Order: sequence, then structure tokens, then C-alpha cells
Amino acid sequence: MEIWHIPMRYKRQLSGEFMKKILSVVGEKTLGIFTTVQFLSQLEQLKLFMEEHGRIPLVGDSNYRALESGQVLGCDITGPKSVEKESEAFVYLGSGMFHPIALALKTEKRIYIANPLTEEVSLMDAGYRTNYLKRLDDMKKKFSMAKKIGILVSIKPGQMQLDLAKKAETKLKEKGRKVYLFYFDTLVPEELLNFSDIDAWVNTACPRIAIDDMERFEKPVLNVLEVI
Repeated sequence: MEIWHIPMRYKRQLSGEFMKKILSVVGEKTLGIFTTVQFLSQLEQLKLFMEEHGRIPLVGDSNYRALESGQVLGCDITGPKSVEKESEAFVYLGSGMFHPIALALKTEKRIYIANPLTEEVSLMDAGYRTNYLKRLDDMKKKFSMAKKIGILVSIKPGQMQLDLAKKAETKLKEKGRKVYLFYFDTLVPEELLNFSDIDAWVNTACPRIAIDDMERFEKPVLNVLEVI
């Protein structure tokens, strides 16, 4: 069965008042700006407005899965990361917290959220990153004591990473761990309770599973790149 992935674009242009509001809230001059596929046209509009008003907007390119300049995915923030060194702060043009959280976990720089739907502009709470890193450190300590480890492998298109699962399996077995591969379509963390003899899990699917759903896992869970 063929599956078509068709990006939907937001057609309404940004108002001048909204863009002025962004500049009034954001004090830094050199800014890494990024968005989702829906608002790429508006990101270009914001870039030009910033340049006309003395700011230096930087738009990065992904080296992973995002296809267009300035675009991010929940699992791909390589675009804004590519301009991190030159940027004083970041501006995310979009709605919700899902995408800026992905960057917040990988940078110590400020991230402003400019919502084109509500025209609200706010500074993202830096405490999220601190709290997550503390929880991750605790998770790694518990994982290091695990003897039986389950590796989660998704069969969804674009999420199956069997090669990474095999690498993790080899590395963990070299350390004397017993390793089992579990294949799934839609992962429900609570269903893993049926495998009570597993001490910890390795996630090879969407990396946000081990971040956003961390509290739903009874046993420690790490993303595969933290294991290999």
C-alpha cells in the first residue's frame, strides 16, 4: 500500500504588529530562527522583517530528515543546531511546545516562542532542560545496573532502525547483558509491564518516546544513541 505524505502550508501572512511584538520581546541581535513545514513561508517573511530592522536572522539547514531550510522535526533539530555558535538566541515560529522542546534539550541558549496563530510571544522556561537532564542522569544510572534489556524496534515507516538496534544488541552483549528485540507498531508503554523480567529498555523508534513518555515507563528507557 502506498502512503503519501503531503505537507500542509499555513496561508495567512504574519501581521506587522506581530512581528514588531517579536522584536520588542526578543532583545538579542543575532538570532537562529526555525519553524515547522506549515510556517516556512512565514519564516521567510519574518527573516526579511528582522533584516530590515537591524537584526541578523540565521536559518540553518538540516543534515538529517528535515527537507527545507529552517525546518525542524520532533526528531531533527540539526538545522538550528547548525547556526547555534553564531546565534545569541533562537526564535521558534510556531504553535505548541513539541518542537522547541527538542532544541531546548540540546542547547543552553534562550529560545523564544512566537505563535503565529495567537500572536503571543514568550521566553521558554529554561528549567525544562535542567529537570530533564537530571531525570536522564538518574535513568542512566539505573540502566547501568540492568542485566536483561529489551530493545524496542518500530515497524512504522520512517521509524524502523533495525541497524541501530543490532548495533546496540552487539554492544550490550559484549558487556555481558542478556538482550531481546521487541517489534511493535504503536508502542503503549503500559503494555511493557507484561515483560516483568526485563530490567531496562532501549528505544530505537521516535526519540521523543523516551522523552515525552518517560514517566509512563516503569523501567529505565534510553534512546539508542545514548547506548551505542
